[in-house]
Amino acid sequence: MNGWMERLAEWNRGHVLAVDILLAALLTGLCFPLSGSTDTSTTPGLLFATNADALYLWASLTVIPLAMRRWRPEAAAWLFVALCAAHLVLGPATSYSDFYALLMLYSVLVHGSPGHAPRFIVTAFIMGAVASVVWSLAFNLGPLFGEGTITDVLAPGLRPVWPPSCRSSTSGVFGGDSGGCVGDIGMDAGLLMIAMSVCLVSAIIMAFWRRSRLATLRAMRERNESIAAREDEERRIAALAERARIARDMHDVVAHTLSTIIVQSDGGRYAGARDIGVAKRTMATIRHEALIAQRDMHRLFEVFGGPADEGYARIGVLCDGVPPVDRRVEGDARPDRFSPDADVAVFRLVQESLSNVRKHAGPDARVTIVETWGPDEFRIVIHDDGLGARAALDGHRAGYGLLGMRERVTAVGGDMESGPAESGGFTVSARIPLSSVAASHGELSARSDESSLPVGSVGAVASLSGSFGWVASVLSGLSVRWRSWRAGRSIVDSDADEVPDGGVSRSNWIGYLAWWTGRHYLFMDVLSAAILTWLLYPAMFDESGLADVSSVVQPVERAVAVVLTAVMLTPFALRRRFPERSALAMAVLCALALLCLTSIPVVGVFALSSVHAAVLYGRDGAWRWVLVATAVDSWLFGVRIVAGREGIGPLVGMVPSDLPDDGSMWVLLFGSMPIGMLMMLLCLASMAMAAWRRSSGSDMLVLRQREEALRAEEERQRVLAANMERERIGAAMRSEVASTLDAVTAKADEGLVMLDESPQPSADRIAESFAGIGAQGREALAHMRRLLTVLRETGFSDGTPASRRQDRHAAPLSPAAPLDEQMRSRSAG
Repeated sequence: MNGWMERLAEWNRGHVLAVDILLAALLTGLCFPLSGSTDTSTTPGLLFATNADALYLWASLTVIPLAMRRWRPEAAAWLFVALCAAHLVLGPATSYSDFYALLMLYSVLVHGSPGHAPRFIVTAFIMGAVASVVWSLAFNLGPLFGEGTITDVLAPGLRPVWPPSCRSSTSGVFGGDSGGCVGDIGMDAGLLMIAMSVCLVSAIIMAFWRRSRLATLRAMRERNESIAAREDEERRIAALAERARIARDMHDVVAHTLSTIIVQSDGGRYAGARDIGVAKRTMATIRHEALIAQRDMHRLFEVFGGPADEGYARIGVLCDGVPPVDRRVEGDARPDRFSPDADVAVFRLVQESLSNVRKHAGPDARVTIVETWGPDEFRIVIHDDGLGARAALDGHRAGYGLLGMRERVTAVGGDMESGPAESGGFTVSARIPLSSVAASHGELSARSDESSLPVGSVGAVASLSGSFGWVASVLSGLSVRWRSWRAGRSIVDSDADEVPDGGVSRSNWIGYLAWWTGRHYLFMDVLSAAILTWLLYPAMFDESGLADVSSVVQPVERAVAVVLTAVMLTPFALRRRFPERSALAMAVLCALALLCLTSIPVVGVFALSSVHAAVLYGRDGAWRWVLVATAVDSWLFGVRIVAGREGIGPLVGMVPSDLPDDGSMWVLLFGSMPIGMLMMLLCLASMAMAAWRRSSGSDMLVLRQREEALRAEEERQRVLAANMERERIGAAMRSEVASTLDAVTAKADEGLVMLDESPQPSADRIAESFAGIGAQGREALAHMRRLLTVLRETGFSDGTPASRRQDRHAAPLSPAAPLDEQMRSRSAG
């Protein structure tokens, strides 16, 4: 059902002119029979008498502006004004095509330029005043040239009737008699102008309302199209982000471990040669670090994010070792206010900073970590007294560690600075925002704020009143809502779902009202149901038979009628919030009413709105079960109509003996079919309208649902792209880095076995063992840095031929060769 509706809606959007031509031809075709059956004496002209040809002529000419009303709205409006002015002067004064004026005004205000709306509104009221005067003159005085028509304009005997006189005392537009011709003309003109003004104001309000809704729908459709169009780019960005994440984690985890192995091996090479105990502890540390690196490598390519033991609470573990760290905390530490990503980012920041100190600051460097906890942000400064700027004298260049740290901090909304300090050493400073406080903490703060308010304020009343504090809370909440509502009317929100563009904003009260009702649709539906309950409960009182119950007082009976009406209208109130469940509830309630009551309740007519909402807002296949439910209820509707004609009471509990004669059963069953089919046609029309709105994208709630689905799919595609990129990289890198770590672990095991030998190995043999591990660690670190360079400076590793590679400075958004090919190319270069 939705498939062919979508194709029809797409065709309609692409053929606006053709659709309007068909509509104009249809409306003109309806005017022709009316024009032919009209008594021309009842449609006088201002100058000439009217004949049937004149009515046909003006009905035909209006086809042109009607057909152009959406294609060229402003030109069509001016053409229609010109045609109206011509027929007001030349006759007839009234024409069936005059009723198209409201449609033309509506169309030009909706589809025309918003800046030109005032000129068309003013023109509409001017034409309304002119038409009122012309109609009043024509009906009260008759044509100026008597019975002569416009075709007799050149006839020699055509003379104006002068001075004109009233045709009769009751011949005016409204047949009134004010006691004089001038009074009748004035009264008719005034009443006509009032009636026309009411119609024009209604059309203007409807047009501005519709223009606001169309602007919002257009913005939402554009947003959905944008989400769908950027799917490929989002996958691309997700893969790039995953590459950057892998590069950061490799640097922070594996490089940190390899640096520790190198430092330990260098220390063991000298200290361990003199002390066998130091050698054993150092070799065990190397083995432990290699195993940790292997575990982290496995985690790196299997899951997102960091493990549970990486966070602010684990910073103390990093500070227990080399170099010595002096850690100070200022303020009330609240690590629970870190987001998960921020928690890992702080840990990685300290880890990488300490790793850089070990590698570049010199052997005697000391580190100071100062943490400052503020109400809304966390600041950390990591300073060492090492070589600082002198570390670059040996040719050292800043690598990807600082870049990865900055990316992590920036990703959680913070910022970071780093560089040599003026007093010597190196400093890393970062600021990370904190999330909102917990509810309990917020309540305590609110109470403390209230206690500090001046006397007479809401907070002071709350603190002094004790048991009446809830009243103050309600008043305070209402005050905040009022201020935010007032501020919202003057603020243009960037969200197209909230504020339509196209010249309609919250400063336009009609546009604001249209936005507000769309935003608070549930409130509007419940309010509508409440108003309908108040209006329709008297009918329910009569239809349900409560009026005939004499054993209950009337107020109670009316209260029961109100409850029954409210129950019947509850699905109507919730039709957009819970479309399918509300439609099912309405079907059941209607079936019960048709079975249990002797008359059909008026509120049952709102079942059509539930059918419409279920197809419009429900699932794609909801129309199937809705069709079955409407068929059953439509048949029951027909049975109830026929049963009423036959004098049969409630259908529940009815047995064949209750029927007047044997043939009544067949009349009841089959005589209800035509009536049921008519009701079914109404339901099908509601379903078709709903399918049309759903397919054409002309409903805001449907567009919101589509946006949520698109965003969910977008997120799924991002995760899929990141997973695929991680798998591609992992397949190449595990064999590269993991094999080296396995070799380091094996050498550490060999070293531990060697140190347990008896007699003890020589100092040269111990130093050689540590030197071999250090050399292997340096080789692995250098290899990993090459991998990081490939990840950082190239695009995807998706199997794209190497011939398509571009300059590395333009590469981050360009396809690249497979990772192993990139590595071989860099090694050869």
